[in-house]
Order: sequence, then C-alpha cells, then structure tokens
Amino acid sequence: MKKPKGFFTYFHHSAMINHLTDEQAGRLYKALLRYGDEEIETDFEDDRTCALAFIVLKGEVDLNFERYAEACENRSKAAKEREAKKRKICKKA
Repeated sequence: MKKPKGFFTYFHHSAMINHLTDEQAGRLYKALLRYGDEEIETDFEDDRTCALAFIVLKGEVDLNFERYAEACENRSKAAKEREAKKRKICKKA
C-alpha cells in the first residue's frame, strides 16, 4: 500500500494535548511521526498519560492512512473507467 506523506491532526484533540507538558507533547509528537513513517510504536511505560494519548492518536493516524488508501483506490478505479470509456468512443469512430 502506498503511504501518505503525512497525517492530519484535529483541533478537537487540543483538549487532550493541552493536559500534557511541553516535554510530553514533544515526545508524543515525535512518537506519532515515528509511527506514521516507520510503523514503530513507542512504549511510554514511564508515562501513562502519554501512553493513553498515543493510543488515541495512533488510531487517528491509522484511520488517516485507511482513508488515503481508499481514496487512492477510488481514484485508480475512476481513471480506469475513464480510459475504458475513451476506448469505446475511439472504437465507435
């Protein structure tokens, strides 16, 4: 599967993120980038707050990737259908 170049963050997560210290938020952000890019899950065994936030946001990254894959598949299918229509028109002419 082709991976997207990034993932979305949503404003409704700010309520959760604002409960973190700047250090925790930085660790969490780096962990999410590592997860999205390399599929490496960070173990926050020393910080339950970051661990819980990571679980929630990891699900959002996964959902973003699934939606991207679906969009790519739909676009590919639409392109193939357009090409098939063009071929039909050319054969008729």
